[in-house]
Amino acid sequence: MKSSVIVIGAGAAGLAAACDLSRAGHEVRVIEARNRVGGRVHTLADPRSAAPIELGAEFIHGKAPALFQIAQAANLKLYEVSARHWYFEDGQISRSHDFWQHVDRLMEQLKSPGPDRSLKDFLDGRGNDDDTQRAKLMVTRYVEGFHAADAGRIGIRGLVAANEAADSIDGDRSFRLERGYESLLQALRGEAESYGTVFQLQTRVSEIHWSNNPLTVIAAGSAKTDERIAYPAAAVIVTVPLSILQRDPSSGGIRFVPDLPVAKQAALRQLAMGNVLKLNLSFRERFWEETKAWGADAERVSLADAGFFHCPEAPLPTWWTQLPMRANLLVGWAGGPRADRLRKAYGENQQRILDQAIASLARIFRLRANEIADQVTDLTFHDWTSDPFTLGAYSYVPVNGLEAQRNLAASVDDKLFFAGEATSVGHIGTVHGAIESGQRAAAEILNRDQAIVSS
Repeated sequence: MKSSVIVIGAGAAGLAAACDLSRAGHEVRVIEARNRVGGRVHTLADPRSAAPIELGAEFIHGKAPALFQIAQAANLKLYEVSARHWYFEDGQISRSHDFWQHVDRLMEQLKSPGPDRSLKDFLDGRGNDDDTQRAKLMVTRYVEGFHAADAGRIGIRGLVAANEAADSIDGDRSFRLERGYESLLQALRGEAESYGTVFQLQTRVSEIHWSNNPLTVIAAGSAKTDERIAYPAAAVIVTVPLSILQRDPSSGGIRFVPDLPVAKQAALRQLAMGNVLKLNLSFRERFWEETKAWGADAERVSLADAGFFHCPEAPLPTWWTQLPMRANLLVGWAGGPRADRLRKAYGENQQRILDQAIASLARIFRLRANEIADQVTDLTFHDWTSDPFTLGAYSYVPVNGLEAQRNLAASVDDKLFFAGEATSVGHIGTVHGAIESGQRAAAEILNRDQAIVSS
């Protein structure tokens, strides 16, 4: 029998690692604090909706081979998302071609030589004519929304790495899973279990003693008891979110005994977790398909085939439909500092958040707020920032943070391994990045074992 491995966390990274290790004959135990697998992927099947409701990750960005191979093996159907974007600004609507031209032009300039610096510092050094100012605002809004990042903190080198990684997998194309993102992770779980992986849910890890042999993981179940159980293992893979690794052990973080190496601790301090406010609004009818807007050329524009709406002046500036699937569902999104401001102002008050969502849609479609409110049948969202097992949306790379990513991903003493989207250089913040990181950690263990056998 091959050595035993404990995987901490049953998100995409943990499931991918468990699959590869159990398939290779290792005895694998996955310990997960939640009562479900999936981590920041959480799909709800609503019989009233033609489309699954995604509380967390929704889009597959590009054609990442690792993710597509899993979907193909599980016979999961994917469909490409509509690329029809409409941009609303100063009361006018236009196709987003102009928007993306501005973004792409400035993004290309990020590759210029020189030390890493924040996106804000970089943009402050550009011109101040009207067109450049508008382009800088567009890039700031895009980066803060898409990367859930603070423009004053995110580094341009990390952005370049993300752009190049996206380009390598056709990242300008997006896909959804017909049965929801969770179907992919359930397929991973099923495969891992078929090879003998044991899943232990509702069990929270509090300590990892990694200097001894075997390593020892200390965990407790969700029952109201002080009983803690020690689990021995030859190797441990830690896949919990960055924010949990950054958290003090007395407040729900994990205690490492002995302390992690200085470089690992520095890496944890260097990287950042962004926040997002995402909500799903269900309606009686798809009223937006009947709405017409005025274009810059004074012509009426039909929105029946719109995939995305962008309105930087709205409280929730980004919305999307479920096209090509016709569903009575709109998803609203705010990322980075704007999400922080909304959360600070309204907390978890669903009615006040709903009011902001309705105000946003009223502004976009030039309808009265009560007209939209009368159409609403349900609001569904999950506050990932308050979720004790996540404490945020996903990670991003601050200035000089690429080396921190590599240090975080490095194994410790060939016994303690780290995976998760925060460790995926270029693909940080993505599900496919998390999957690839789990496969990378599993390969490190398999290569280590092979080296031991060969020596």
